[in-house]
Amino acid sequence: MARNTVNSLLKMKAEGKRISQITCYDYTTARVVDASGIDTILVGDSLGMVMQGYENTLPVTMEEMIVYGRSVV
Repeated sequence: MARNTVNSLLKMKAEGKRISQITCYDYTTARVVDASGIDTILVGDSLGMVMQGYENTLPVTMEEMIVYGRSVV
C-alpha cells in the first residue's frame, strides 16, 4: 500500500472521502495498523499517559516524541 502524503490526504478530503486514523506508539502496532489499511497514524503526546504512566501529557518532551515517532515510522 502506498503511503499517504499531505497532498493525497487533501485530495481525499476534496473528494469527500473519509480519512481513517488511529493512535499508536510502537513498531509492532504500527505494522498491524499499516497492514489494516488505515489511512493515517497519530503519534500524540498521550503517549505520556499510555506508555509512560504520567498523570498527564505535560512531562512529555520533544525528544520522547521523536523516539516514539521514529519507532512508528
